[in-house]
Amino acid sequence: MDSWNRQFAALLSVQLLVSTAHGMFVPLLPSFLQDVGQVRGDSLYIWSGAIFSANFMIMMLLMPFLGRIGDRYGRKPVMLWSGFGMTIVTACMSLATEPWQLALLRLAQGCFTGILPFTMVLILIGAAKNKVGVSAGTMQMMGETGSLVGPLIASSLLTFYSVRGAYPAMSVCILLATVSVLCFVKEGPRAPVVSKSERSTLLSDWKIIWRMKPLPSLLLSALCINFALVGTNPIIPYYLRQATHTLTFFNDQWLLGITLSATSLAVIVFSPLLGMLSDRVGPLLLLKIATSTAFLLCIVQAVTHLYPLILACRFTLGLCVAGMMPNIQAQVRGLVRKGMEGQTFAMVNSWMFLGCLTGPLLGGVIVAHFGIRGWFITAMLVFGVSCWQAFHIGSYQSRKRELEVTQAGQRATTVG
Repeated sequence: MDSWNRQFAALLSVQLLVSTAHGMFVPLLPSFLQDVGQVRGDSLYIWSGAIFSANFMIMMLLMPFLGRIGDRYGRKPVMLWSGFGMTIVTACMSLATEPWQLALLRLAQGCFTGILPFTMVLILIGAAKNKVGVSAGTMQMMGETGSLVGPLIASSLLTFYSVRGAYPAMSVCILLATVSVLCFVKEGPRAPVVSKSERSTLLSDWKIIWRMKPLPSLLLSALCINFALVGTNPIIPYYLRQATHTLTFFNDQWLLGITLSATSLAVIVFSPLLGMLSDRVGPLLLLKIATSTAFLLCIVQAVTHLYPLILACRFTLGLCVAGMMPNIQAQVRGLVRKGMEGQTFAMVNSWMFLGCLTGPLLGGVIVAHFGIRGWFITAMLVFGVSCWQAFHIGSYQSRKRELEVTQAGQRATTVG
């Protein structure tokens, strides 16, 4: 148990450091485009979207392949390769002088994307069965903490250094995380590699994974959740401008920071607590409650202009976030086959990245044509699909249990 606690602490530090580095990129990108790239007007938004999307696109495409490599040759080697590669690519960002150069570096950075996904894989397969929920929740807490602290660190650095001087700090965070993997992370024994006569192909493995019911429903639910959550973030500043403010002593930037921090704060505080609750009552129940509540919150946000109510909705949404993705991952853990953990969770991550990619892209189009209310109605429908999938999973599990009871009764009758 002591060895697992040390491993868990090391993986938590990896999650925090890499998430902090990713969070630092958020304020550095606009500064780069304006100060170094000399981009203005509509091109600023186009290049920002392209540079962000490039990373998610490559991550979505490569994760299944990295998952297969991790299952066959070890997750720790993939994490080290990803960590050192990401460190070098991030350091090279300080040499970029044009937006297209930074976009190419973001593409290259996406190729070294295995460190965070495999951190979660090692957590989920290494944790005791009665602590899967709290372990996944604690990991989400550390990731959200990094996402909150990262922009603060980057903004502070920009007051003393140029954007070129701030990029190496991202590399230092990633390097420290990689060294933590190298020194403290131990990987347990893996399933033996199959013989040549039994060797599977990537496509055949995907088919096996897809037939793990109810995994397709969990994948669709993960996509919908990330689509709605990530797609909402770029819209929040414009949404708050239309709100009726009662806190007149705060300016717009303070209100934006408070609103975004409210969601993050709820995730940080409640993820471990809801994880412990998930271990007691089951992850599916919390997933149903969280997606149903997120559905209702979108209705409220679509019709209200009162800032205190908006702030309450964003804080409550953080509770929903704490009850959604960790519980999806906890359910996936119960479905994976021995020796296919990496590929299975890689597929989950690919669907999550697809949601992160399409949410902001389609969100801008929806807001342009139907307004901010149109986006929240869209998010409501998307959360509705995720909620329907959660109840569909519950129905499938009930039917499966009934079938197992019936078959057990038939075997007992036959033996008797």
